[in-house]
Amino acid sequence: MAIFGDGAMAMTDGLCPEERSDSELLGETERSVSGASGGERPSCRLWLAVVLVLVGVQAIFGGNAVVVKAALHSHADPVVFSLIRDVGGAAILLSGCAATRQLVTPSSEHLGWFVLMGVLGVYIGQMFLNVALQYITPVNAALVNASQAVLTLLLAALFRIEPLRLDTRAGLVKAAGVVAVTGGALYSVLGSARETDSSASVAAQPAWGDLILGNFLLVVQCTGGALFQLIQKHVLSLPASYPPAAVAGFSYTFGGMAVALVIPICRLDAAAWQFSASAGWCLLYSIVLTSATSYAALAWANKHSSPALITAFFPLQMVFTAIFQLIFLGVAPTRAQLAGGVLIIVGLSAATAGQMMTSVQAAPASRRARRV
Repeated sequence: MAIFGDGAMAMTDGLCPEERSDSELLGETERSVSGASGGERPSCRLWLAVVLVLVGVQAIFGGNAVVVKAALHSHADPVVFSLIRDVGGAAILLSGCAATRQLVTPSSEHLGWFVLMGVLGVYIGQMFLNVALQYITPVNAALVNASQAVLTLLLAALFRIEPLRLDTRAGLVKAAGVVAVTGGALYSVLGSARETDSSASVAAQPAWGDLILGNFLLVVQCTGGALFQLIQKHVLSLPASYPPAAVAGFSYTFGGMAVALVIPICRLDAAAWQFSASAGWCLLYSIVLTSATSYAALAWANKHSSPALITAFFPLQMVFTAIFQLIFLGVAPTRAQLAGGVLIIVGLSAATAGQMMTSVQAAPASRRARRV
């Protein structure tokens, strides 16, 4: 079941002792976790940086939910919006890599992994969600997406990339944290739906056929997102030492190509390519922050932590979305959202602590392995 090869075994649960620096800017950070001096305890400052990056990314994603909603209300075409976002994000990421001498192009041996990341993380991750929302409610979509953290944890264990290690305290704490995060997201969505939609008409509910199709697309989307994180971790752990920003940039490049293949099928008219001023600002936010900044940051965090920890932070964007809705739209969060947000934060604290405990316990084993 180790589909990612022997090299994948070296990247279990976070900080890989054999990782090499991919730029002078990250050199000092790399040395603090690489175990070059004998598998020492991972840097607390690095862990703090990883957590702050993941929180910041979810804040950007939370704002993106409000921004995209505003853009669609301005009659922006979702397919064109996604395509321009992907192309713009790829251009910024690759240009930044070239300017900082981190532009490492994929080798022919690894090209397939980059294509897969583009298809799974960008094309399926974005397009399938947009299509699914045409058949099901946003509440339904949020419920299914909340399961991605648990799905990533299970797939990582299945493919022997990140063992569960439930026989250790660290493994139990980490797994409990992921489950708590998912539970907080589910409670927040379900509770809010009961509070706000208790008077909704039964006739407004989707038909069974639409429910089956929409949820099938969502399951594929969640699976694609989980596999994207696992494959990205594998690519970042390869001896080629691909910089995180370059990995994100080429993923967006191939993802944009996949989205472009859909354009002829959609038969879009000239009006679909026109954006109002407000939609243009929303698109700029999505390109610069949601695509370029966030995906480069997630790739960096994935290199220094684990796919399960990355996806465990995803439900946190629900908390930030509620905050931004209160600030910019005047919509107060429900009691269920507040309670679910607390559970999400507690779960993230447990998942992060479990990941740190696992990395600390792995350091002596790595030192002994190098001595042998």
